[in-house]
Amino acid sequence: MKKFLSLLLSAAMVTTMLTACGGTASSTTSTASASGSSTASGGTLSIWVEKSFSEDVDQLINERIEAFSEEYGVQVSAEFIAATDYMTKLNAAVEAGNVPDVTLSNPYKVVSYYPNIPYSDVTDLVDELDAERPMFEALKEGTKIEGVNYFVPFYAADSLLFVRTDLFEEAGVDLPTTWEELWDAAVAVSDPDNGVYGLGIGCGPTDEDCENSFRMMMWCNGGKLMDEEGNIVAAEDEGLRAMVEKYVELYNAGAIPPSSTTWDSGGNNKSYLMGESAMVINTSTLYNSIKDDPNYAELFENTAVINVPAGSDGSVLFGNPSGWSIMNDAKNPDAARDFIRFVSEKEWYDTYLEAIGPVFAPVYQDLAEDEVWSSGANQQAIEYVQNATGYYGYPAQTLEGRAIASKNYYSFPIARMLNSIVTGSKSIDDAIAQLDKELNDTAESVK
Repeated sequence: MKKFLSLLLSAAMVTTMLTACGGTASSTTSTASASGSSTASGGTLSIWVEKSFSEDVDQLINERIEAFSEEYGVQVSAEFIAATDYMTKLNAAVEAGNVPDVTLSNPYKVVSYYPNIPYSDVTDLVDELDAERPMFEALKEGTKIEGVNYFVPFYAADSLLFVRTDLFEEAGVDLPTTWEELWDAAVAVSDPDNGVYGLGIGCGPTDEDCENSFRMMMWCNGGKLMDEEGNIVAAEDEGLRAMVEKYVELYNAGAIPPSSTTWDSGGNNKSYLMGESAMVINTSTLYNSIKDDPNYAELFENTAVINVPAGSDGSVLFGNPSGWSIMNDAKNPDAARDFIRFVSEKEWYDTYLEAIGPVFAPVYQDLAEDEVWSSGANQQAIEYVQNATGYYGYPAQTLEGRAIASKNYYSFPIARMLNSIVTGSKSIDDAIAQLDKELNDTAESVK
């Protein structure tokens, strides 16, 4: 029980760190009463939805729920729950044995319940929808854990590279197409005397963006913390060591802001908005922030949003997909399946994704050719999700390995490792050894 509760605590942190902020109210409940003539499903259905970044977007889902109730003759209870409260509430429901039928989930929520996964196997439903409208391979196959889909992919978040084009032009530097070019550009555009630094990858002790950005840098250049069997290999992995050394080199060269040692997950956002960092890796919520605020009109004009470049080992980007899960103890699994089909219907789905892009990108291949997704930040977002095959523990293929990596992630191991080096409290050797030890300690707590 102690291990189980520890994993539930880790699961609760998933929502806080990975999702867009919900509304100020912890939850909103609506009930759609069945009055239609269809009885394909019938009965009642409970749906929990994590609040998104916009009340208008949430209303689109609520209207779709109401339409489902009407068409299928199902009385639906829908609860919209703030991101910070979502997993706490779900954990309590799982422990009490009183779960909703349908929830929004992602791979990290799934593995955080290891070894007692409360979600049903919906691989057949994913295959059914994929046969009707092919999904991107990275989302269909990439969301499987040991060959099982525990949720039906619905959309995916990105992590794009934001670049100050004016500073690049002044330095005579082109936009980077490889990590080598990115590192060189970071040094070239830096001007520490005037408070400008090339690369805003922080290393504050609680910097979540550091965890994701450094992992992509590491994966793209052949580094890893685990092997495919889920064995911990951090201590001996040369790719990891090379990327740690590169980060320290950039920091010491004045290409990373000294303030980065104190950043939290909002640090690089603030650094970019205040003109301190010439490049940051962030979700498209940053794009919306500068696009919609007249105070940042000049910054928006001088910003390019592009994909994180490939490295010596290709392009392995951080995958952050979300989708609809059916709980093992769902009271109406048939209606739950019908609901997931209903929200996957092409015309409505395409309209909904247009409303939430580029913060979230679609899962279906044909939309890559759609005008809405063929230019600007939307195009970058949909290109991103096609290469988003990385996950906590990558390239580990085992459920246990991914559970270990996911739980370890929420102690900010990469950020703390880098922080200890650049602040002088540990050598590179000692910091990597400490990272390896912490991973092994986490493994012992999970097994």
